[in-house]
Amino acid sequence: MKKSIRRFFGTQAAVASSPGHPIRLALLAPCALLGSFAISAVAQAAPESDTTAETPSPSIEVDSNSLISGDAGDAATSSAADASAAEAMDTEETPPSVETSGEAADVETGAADEAESGQSELADDEAEHAPPHKLKHVQIPKAGKTQMWVRNTTFFDYFGNNYNPQTNDDQFMALVNYLNFGTTSRMDKWKLATMARLDTHKLFNGKKQPLCDTNGDLTVDSIEAQACNYEDDIRIERLQLRVETKHVKVTLGDFNVNFGRGIALSVRKINDIGIDATIKGGRLDIKTKPLTITALAGVGNRQQSEYASRLLYKDPGYAHSLCDAKAQAFTTNSYGNRLWTTCSDIITATRIETKLPGKIRLGTHYGFLWFGTQNDGQNEALHLVGGDIGRARIGKFWDIFVGATALMRNYHQRENFPDLTEDGIALYVQNLFSRGKTSVLVEGKYYDNYVVARDVNPVTVQYAEIPTLERADQQPPAGANTAGGRIRIDHTLGDSGLTLYGNFMGYAYALTNHEEMFSSEAGGEGRMVMHGFAGFLYNNRESGFSVQGSGGYRWEGYQKPFYTDQARYERKLPAADIYLNKALGAYRGLVHSISFRGDWRYEKVQKGVTHKFGFHRGNLILGYGLAPYVTFAFIGGFSSEFPALEGEPQLHDQPCEGDESACLRKPHLWPGGEVRLNFLSNSFVRVFGGRQVGGLLCVNGSCRVLPDFEGVRADLVLGF
Repeated sequence: MKKSIRRFFGTQAAVASSPGHPIRLALLAPCALLGSFAISAVAQAAPESDTTAETPSPSIEVDSNSLISGDAGDAATSSAADASAAEAMDTEETPPSVETSGEAADVETGAADEAESGQSELADDEAEHAPPHKLKHVQIPKAGKTQMWVRNTTFFDYFGNNYNPQTNDDQFMALVNYLNFGTTSRMDKWKLATMARLDTHKLFNGKKQPLCDTNGDLTVDSIEAQACNYEDDIRIERLQLRVETKHVKVTLGDFNVNFGRGIALSVRKINDIGIDATIKGGRLDIKTKPLTITALAGVGNRQQSEYASRLLYKDPGYAHSLCDAKAQAFTTNSYGNRLWTTCSDIITATRIETKLPGKIRLGTHYGFLWFGTQNDGQNEALHLVGGDIGRARIGKFWDIFVGATALMRNYHQRENFPDLTEDGIALYVQNLFSRGKTSVLVEGKYYDNYVVARDVNPVTVQYAEIPTLERADQQPPAGANTAGGRIRIDHTLGDSGLTLYGNFMGYAYALTNHEEMFSSEAGGEGRMVMHGFAGFLYNNRESGFSVQGSGGYRWEGYQKPFYTDQARYERKLPAADIYLNKALGAYRGLVHSISFRGDWRYEKVQKGVTHKFGFHRGNLILGYGLAPYVTFAFIGGFSSEFPALEGEPQLHDQPCEGDESACLRKPHLWPGGEVRLNFLSNSFVRVFGGRQVGGLLCVNGSCRVLPDFEGVRADLVLGF
């Protein structure tokens, strides 16, 4: 049955993510773990592959960052889903409210009067069956046909220690605010919407050493000052004017885009790795019965304030004609124009979709990206040309999608700079077979030299989200040069509420465009990944109990080792996780629930011939919710990847790599706690305190190394 597999492959609650990424899990999971038992295990299925679906809407997100990694709305998506996280990226997002209990959620609030509460059986019965509490919804009164809205998000961060060799980036505070406001006017045949976002970024140093003093001499020289990104800032980060009719939509200002399931072009918010990007320019959407046409042009615009470190970053791109003095006349800010982004990558793109006879959907797209002029006078640009075809319910059991995009980089440099010219290709195939209560998903990918962004720096905009076929909690070693596939089987046992699944994935890869993915000789550059896992999901809605678990094994290494005495593997690990959620019941309209999640892996790593080591990493999370008002979680993270800090507990002995005096030591225990208070339907306050282990984090093929964290994070969201 198709619904069976979509229980796993639809947009997933972030609670399902991250044996490999405690930062993501520690902050995303508490908010998803806690609260009402109405958040069923169906929505919290095992993390799956991260294919990004097509997005029709051109409006942009209103910010809803979590404390570090963003809200569950930006969780990893699935290959088999018709809708994904990318589909929600273009909507005016509202703050997540905690659901109450199931069907009773629509009952009017207010409990029966009790003369002697808790003293009589009648009073107890009335209390147990009292209508659930509802959070009050506050909205600005309408002015005719116009609705105004405001959403303000305030972040307070105290960075105590990030456990790196530097000390200048410790013991400081950041106060960041995003003020979103806009209007929506609904007429008889058209709609007008406006939106703006004002960002402020203020830092407070809590030590004598300046934030820009990287060498620890308590002074900031000219080189350090020039390279320093610790500054205060204020800017209009987002502006939008949107007009819609039945068939036409025109957007001016900031908007998101997703073409060809993210393979051709994808610019959106990826909270988990600190990217909040749009295209600033114009977009036209025409939707008729035979055709859907999208055309856009603008410049890349990324949020300057980076959440994990509170550094400021420039907009992407080399200098070009839009960066001259006239274009920058409004400001001399080193991070870009505070009023309107100009000096950035130039993007133009078009997509056409049509529905052919036989329920066949056909799409084609073209994109041109101009990255500007490098210092040596070379112009950096590329073309993207491709299309896709899909058909649902072939023979009432088979869905198929095939998409391909060709990349031509620096075609104009073929004669003068042939080394800068590269051609790449991305091919993705998806088959979903469903019959009764059994579903089979088969996917394949072939990506060769497919690097869209001119700079693969993860804090900039990547412009593509190619399907990785990986679980959302994994660390793909490569994306632009990979070839392989995966198969997943799901089966639901009658009406028992129990679903079993198994998954196997394998692919070859190369780390750079100049390496060969497939190599049969010793010392070759080709590498490969194999990952298998199986699990179960049980959900009993009547009792409010759900449980899910999975376990598997992953292997990464060379197709042929460099040396005869060298093991083939570079990284291998068994992993397991379990999640339980139980509704304890409702009393006087309040829903009590508890949750537990545990995940663990033991990773063996080989760097070169001599350096081999293994370490444990995981989390234990215990949560309690009193819906719809309060949620709390205790997070017990652990990681023995580095030698333990002196004087602190250690999971096991971990030797230093290299010189003992220069050994980098980190905690083995990473405890923390988070509490969230919902006081209006669109408003809440959330506070986290403790430690969070960093590491490599990947979302839809975009990866970055997040720093470790010890300190306090708080956010206050007010929505009206």
